[in-house]
Amino acid sequence: MEPLTGLALWLRLLTIAALWGAAFPLIRYLAAYLPPFALAGLRGAMAAVAVFLFLWFRRELRGISRSVLITSLVLGLLSGVIPNTLLPMALQRMEAAPASLVQAAGPLIVTLLAALLLKGETPTPRMLAGIGLGFLGISLVVGAGGLGGASATGALLVLAATFSYALSTIWVRRANRGPAAALALGQQAVSGILSGSLALAVDGTGPLAQPPQVWVVAVILAIFATAVPLTLFLGLAMRARAADSAMVGYLQPVFATAIAAAWLGEVPSWHVMAGGGVVLASVWLVTSGGGPRRG
Repeated sequence: MEPLTGLALWLRLLTIAALWGAAFPLIRYLAAYLPPFALAGLRGAMAAVAVFLFLWFRRELRGISRSVLITSLVLGLLSGVIPNTLLPMALQRMEAAPASLVQAAGPLIVTLLAALLLKGETPTPRMLAGIGLGFLGISLVVGAGGLGGASATGALLVLAATFSYALSTIWVRRANRGPAAALALGQQAVSGILSGSLALAVDGTGPLAQPPQVWVVAVILAIFATAVPLTLFLGLAMRARAADSAMVGYLQPVFATAIAAAWLGEVPSWHVMAGGGVVLASVWLVTSGGGPRRG
């Protein structure tokens, strides 16, 4: 199958980025009410229910093979339990815009991992220069007062979550098995079960006593900022180059920053914007140079 390119690629990238970008301010809001494990468990469980109902309505509850179950377990950990727990921890310590800008380094990490793990994806000198520039940009976002009073620990947590997401991108690219919808259902089910079990063990049922507006935001996060973009992304990752599919992380900050500013009143400082600009420029260098060397 030929890699997805052109307008079809960009329409998918923009849609996924808008929905996933909204997750940052949504999590930032919910992190003030819910502990990280509880938030991760609710997000995974509600998203799994949403995907299940969607597939049931469309009569597409099929393709649950052994390979799908194995891949779902891996994705449930790498793009579910781990990042869904780390991001609320991070967003208790930093605002949505800088968090999204740090995570925009995803394509840089994917490029490094692809060079190590994917046959024939050797980075060019231009890509290596972009990677170095990107991590300079992250240092500008985190340092030089860029985060204001927020803890730099939050940025490290976002980087850890980004690394986990990058591993999941590489895994999907290597495994490339099973329909996207079935993988999305399995991934969210694994995420919900594991995170929910951890939440009950650590926090009990107390965090479930929340006002109605918290539940409304949680449902929006689970369905429109998790289930829908995840299903779209898994399909994209199996049809596009690893670095191209990871460009979602390059576009997310635009939507995350706009929504956070309009809804939460979080306007990033010029340090954050400058560092973010460097990160995004570095991703452009990595992803626009004709791809990695083959061979």
